[in-house]
Amino acid sequence: MKKVLYMILLLVGGIIIGDLIAGKAAMFDSTSWLAYSGGFDLPANPYINLNIITLTIGLSFHINIAQIIMILTALFVYYKTAPKLIQS
Repeated sequence: MKKVLYMILLLVGGIIIGDLIAGKAAMFDSTSWLAYSGGFDLPANPYINLNIITLTIGLSFHINIAQIIMILTALFVYYKTAPKLIQS
């Protein structure tokens, strides 16, 4: 269980740091490629209308190059440090 939490912590940290890096990299021409992103959207349309409550479901997923690099870095750090930090 500790290994799973450690991996989730590293991945979430990698995603957040990657987003911060992409935001700053977009300001400069030489590093703007890090901010290139792709993704998909499923628009939030009302699917169920019960006159009392309307259930609306939507999904949005966007990822950029800096986040991919940081996720790969987080996975590398996990596989290098997890056996040493967490003795099972």
